[in-house]
Amino acid sequence: MNTTIKNLINTAFDLTALRLAIAAYAGLGLFVVLIAEGLDNQEPAPYAAYYVGAINEAISPKFWDLLGDTSLLLLCLSLPTAYLSRQHPALLAPAQYLCRLNNRLFLLAFTLGAMAWGILLAQIILRLADGVYPSAWSVLFFDAPIFLVLVFLPLLNSLWWCAAHTVAQPDSAALQWLFGKLGKYTWPAYGVFAALVVFLVVNQQ
Repeated sequence: MNTTIKNLINTAFDLTALRLAIAAYAGLGLFVVLIAEGLDNQEPAPYAAYYVGAINEAISPKFWDLLGDTSLLLLCLSLPTAYLSRQHPALLAPAQYLCRLNNRLFLLAFTLGAMAWGILLAQIILRLADGVYPSAWSVLFFDAPIFLVLVFLPLLNSLWWCAAHTVAQPDSAALQWLFGKLGKYTWPAYGVFAALVVFLVVNQQ
């Protein structure tokens, strides 16, 4: 059973691609910071930290959070539509559209989150911008120490990757397994999930 679940996870979520994507986007974020710092060092004093400041504004923690929240709310529409499309072929086209849109949103959140992680790591190592950017991410994670942010951000970001692959298609392996396991409890489980998502989103304000 454990082997079956492990094979399903590796197949449905493509964990090898996940690791490569994290390394690529985080590495890109780190590289961009190094370039920005090098350019800023060539500027006169009034323009110092211009490019590093631009990076800080490009991927804000609030925008990343907004993308995650929007993706979760859309997931509350994608899941029931995908489930109902199994019995009602007329819903297959709307289910495919919602799933593709949801997939793109989750992947966008993942991409920006992975780059932000690389930027955070670079800024902490180089001690840039007086810690403004790391502090903003710390506030998002309930004022957690920055080393915990560096742990939790990639973990949460990986959930966006897994969610994206889960809803890539209405008949994805992950969704079929989930619906099959829940059986008659699918709708009660969905109700709990949707209520939890709405609660978390509303109480973030």
